[in-house]
Amino acid sequence: MHPSSIENMWKCYERFVRGSKLEAADKVIVLDVGGADVNGSYRDIFDGPQFVYLGADLKPGDGVAVVLQDPYRIPLDTSSVDIVVSGQMLEHCEFFWLSFAEMVRVVKPEGFIFLIAPSAGPIHAYPVDCYRFYPDGFRALAKYANSEVVDIWLDERGPWNDLVGVFRRHLPPLPPAKPRPERSPGLSGQSIPPGSPDEERTRGEVGYLEVLATIHRDLEPALYLEIGVRHGDSLSLARRDAVGIDPAPEIKRDLPAGASVVPLTSDAFFDGPSRRRLTGAPNLVFIDGMHLFEQALRDFMQVERVSASSALVVIDDVFPSHPVQACRSRRTRVWTGDVWKLYVCLQQNRPDLFLFPVDASPAGLLLVAGLDAKNRVLWERYNPIVRVMAQDSDPPPEILGRTGAYSGASPALSRISATLKEIGRASPSPREVVERLRTAVAASSRAGTSQGSA
Repeated sequence: MHPSSIENMWKCYERFVRGSKLEAADKVIVLDVGGADVNGSYRDIFDGPQFVYLGADLKPGDGVAVVLQDPYRIPLDTSSVDIVVSGQMLEHCEFFWLSFAEMVRVVKPEGFIFLIAPSAGPIHAYPVDCYRFYPDGFRALAKYANSEVVDIWLDERGPWNDLVGVFRRHLPPLPPAKPRPERSPGLSGQSIPPGSPDEERTRGEVGYLEVLATIHRDLEPALYLEIGVRHGDSLSLARRDAVGIDPAPEIKRDLPAGASVVPLTSDAFFDGPSRRRLTGAPNLVFIDGMHLFEQALRDFMQVERVSASSALVVIDDVFPSHPVQACRSRRTRVWTGDVWKLYVCLQQNRPDLFLFPVDASPAGLLLVAGLDAKNRVLWERYNPIVRVMAQDSDPPPEILGRTGAYSGASPALSRISATLKEIGRASPSPREVVERLRTAVAASSRAGTSQGSA
C-alpha cells in the first residue's frame, strides 16, 4: 500500500463520511475487498468505536476476516455493508467487473464504495497484473453494475497516478464535507510536558520572525501565502495582500487589512474551490504547517505549481537541535518533526533549485527559489520518496550541526530578496533565477571576506 493511496482514502473519508449520518451511527460495517495487510491498510482510517472493519481476501492473513472461496462472490448478505473500500486490488483481478458488481450488491443504498486503482506504474504481478484505469473506465464500470458515480479524481503523484472513484447505489444529496483537523499537535506545547534541558535546547542568534520581517521589507511581495498561521505572528508581517491557511487558527495579533485566513488544512485548500482565494501567483511563501515530512513535501509541491518563478519559499523547522525534537510523534515542547528531511529530499531530487539554509532561532529556515511550476520530478517520485523517508530516523550530524547554514544576519539575505525583486519584473526562467541568486550570494560572500581582511 503506497502512501498516496492511504492519503486518497483519507480524502474519501473526509469528503463523504466525516460529519455524516454514517459517522454518527452506532455501528458502521466497513468491508475492505482485497484487505490483506500488505505494507499497510486502510484500517487506521476507520478507527472509531462504531466501525466494524472486515478485510476480505483470497487467503488467510494479516487483516483478513473474510476468506473468499470464490473471488467473484462475497459471502455477505445483499445491502448489509455501509462502506466498501478497495485499493490496489482491481488491477490484479482478472474479471474486475464481476468483483465490482459484488461490491455494489452488498453495499447499502445509502452507503458508499471507495475504489482506488492505478492508472500508470510498473508491472507488479500479485500474482498477476492485468489493468490500468482511467476516469471513463470507472464511469463504464458504474454503468455495468447499475450504480452511480459520486466523484472521480486522478492523482498526479507517481509512479501509480491512482484513479479514485466514489460510487453508491443511489445518489441522495450529500452534506458539505468537513475538513479533517490536523493529526499532530501544534508548537505551543500546552499539553506537552517538557523534556530535558538538552532535549529542549534551541540555536540561532537571530529569530525566524526577524528573518521573515527582513525578507518582507526587502522583497515587498505583492502576494504573500502562509501555511500554518496559528496565532498570526508571522502573518502580521505582511505589508500587502496575504492569504493564511490553517485548520484551527487562534489569531492573537492584529493582521494587515489585506490579509485573510482560510480555516482549512493545506491539502483541502489546494484541492478545493478555496484555492481561488489566490488572486495571483504568490511572490513569498512561508511553510510552517504540520510537522511531518510528507505533509511539508506536499505543501511545497502545491506551492511550486501556483507560484511565480521569481518567488521565494521559506520553510520553517529544518534544523532540530536534538534528535528527540525530530521525532514524528511529538515528545518535547520544542518540536520540528521530520521536516528536516525536506531539505535532504530537495537536495537529492531537485538540484535545479536554489537552496539557502539559515541558522535562525529556534529551528532554522530553508529558503528555496528557482521554482518551476511545470517540473514533475517530485510528483512522479512522490510514493518512492515518501516510502523511504517517512519513517522515524535521527537527523544526520550535518543537520543537527547546521553545517553550511548562513547566519540570520547575513547580508546575503538582503541580496537574495533584492535580486528576486529586480528580476521578477522580467518573468525570468527558473534557471535564470537560480543563476542570478548564486551569483548574488557569491558576490556577498566575497564582499564579506574583503571587509573581514581589511
